[in-house]
Amino acid sequence: MSADELLDAVRYLPDQVRDIAVVASDVEGLPDVSGVTQVVIFGVGGGRVASDVIEAISELRGNVPIIATGGRCPSWVSDTTLAIPISRSGNTQATITASREARAAGARMIALTSGGELGELCAEWEVAVVRVDTDSGPAAALGVTIVPALVLLERLGFVTGMSQTISSTAAQLEARLHEVVGEESISRLVDALPGRVAIVSAAGAMGKHAARRWVQELDRVGGVASVRRRLPVDEMDVATGVRLADATREGAVLILLRHEYEPEGLDGGVAILDQHFDQVHTVTAQGETPLAQLLDLVLIADVVAAMLAGRAD
Repeated sequence: MSADELLDAVRYLPDQVRDIAVVASDVEGLPDVSGVTQVVIFGVGGGRVASDVIEAISELRGNVPIIATGGRCPSWVSDTTLAIPISRSGNTQATITASREARAAGARMIALTSGGELGELCAEWEVAVVRVDTDSGPAAALGVTIVPALVLLERLGFVTGMSQTISSTAAQLEARLHEVVGEESISRLVDALPGRVAIVSAAGAMGKHAARRWVQELDRVGGVASVRRRLPVDEMDVATGVRLADATREGAVLILLRHEYEPEGLDGGVAILDQHFDQVHTVTAQGETPLAQLLDLVLIADVVAAMLAGRAD
């Protein structure tokens, strides 16, 4: 995806969030979930990131255990389980295998996919499917897998408050897009990155997933060597990052992702980073919910990567 295409995808993110929420709201043939006592979500790669985020959000709003297991079908899956496989291509073999095993164990099921082998199996099994877009940009790709799952979980009575969360998230992202491209702090970060290693540090579940996406986009799109490190709690934690900076001719840029859903007691770690790195750029999430703050951080990652790629062109 070119820099211009990525920026276009970012601009359409709010509308894509709204559109996929409507699609999920209109899906017919949902399973009878009476007696369901747990939900399991299958997904690897981008599907794993999405399923981990769904699990983290559901911890705050769910009324049954909602567990992301990657490409594995746990032994406890049974006819009291709702399984949600996520595969944008529909051909992710680990997800397909887990889905087959869940089906054999009697689990109820809903799928998020564009088609492929998983889509064919769902048609054979008469399983409801939310069709997802395979051409959306990275931020949108995360949104179009997280959002429909949350809508479906709310429709089935397993989580609450998702419709309002999604509506406010789309509005917040729309407003944010008008600010971030010309934001001075973003321009300074883009100026600092070329020729240096990017070390992306964050804390908490939302921070972990956002940092993964930053590293992926900086590396693949922006052409900047990038690594993810947890926010340090002591001098030992920061040592690896310091060695990376020392081993790189131009040093390292530390990108610190902050959000409101972090664990408490991080001030000491932030102070340690400030002591050891000359280039520390803090990106603070905006939004009123975990979903909004996650997508805000991911959106900024896409913008930074696209700006870097545009300069390289």
